Amino acid sequence: MSLDDVTGALQQLAEVLQTQETLGGALAGIAEAATRSVPGCDAATIAISIEGRPATAAMTARAALELDMVQYDTNDGPCLTSFATASTIRLDLAEGDEPFPHFAPAARRRGVRGVLSVPATWGDELVATLNLYSRTRPFDERAVSVATVLAAQVAIAVSRSPEFAAARAVVDGAQRTAEDQADVDLASGLLMVTQACTAEQAEGLLREAAAHDEQTILQIARRIIQENKPSR
Repeated sequence: MSLDDVTGALQQLAEVLQTQETLGGALAGIAEAATRSVPGCDAATIAISIEGRPATAAMTARAALELDMVQYDTNDGPCLTSFATASTIRLDLAEGDEPFPHFAPAARRRGVRGVLSVPATWGDELVATLNLYSRTRPFDERAVSVATVLAAQVAIAVSRSPEFAAARAVVDGAQRTAEDQADVDLASGLLMVTQACTAEQAEGLLREAAAHDEQTILQIARRIIQENKPSR
């Protein structure tokens, strides 16, 4: 495939993405584009990050999905390694030195000779991996270059989707809730020490102070923490 062919395929992909209204449709378009534009690619999957774990969200062939599932079941394979390290993993199944003892035999049984997993990152966060499978030959540097461009499109599609935004809001909200509760617990502990009271009495003091000052319990807790910081 020439550079003009690759450029044309990517332009077609851009047009497809503009018409997609769902994340699933956008990812399916990118996976299909990979089979057309990445040299040697016969099948592709895209695994997105769900609470830090990969889950296949798009595929072009059943065998590719099966190989993703093998990795999830055995915790072994290039996709999982790419997820864990946020690095590109290129696997030549003709080589004797085998880094994936569970995944490699399953891939060979399905006639796969080369595997390429490329991380899709948004800022500092890994949001997905693009996983490519070849039955003809191992992937070369040119394939890596094209796949990296497609992985960037995956990151954009995921980051702009309402589904991703909703999931991020849930995670951020849970994080804030945990941090808020930690501040309340710390303030209660400080009251137990300074006021020589029980945990229940400390909680009561926080509620009384909040009602008296017309503030939230969290605001009172943070004020207590600030007042009890050691002076330098």
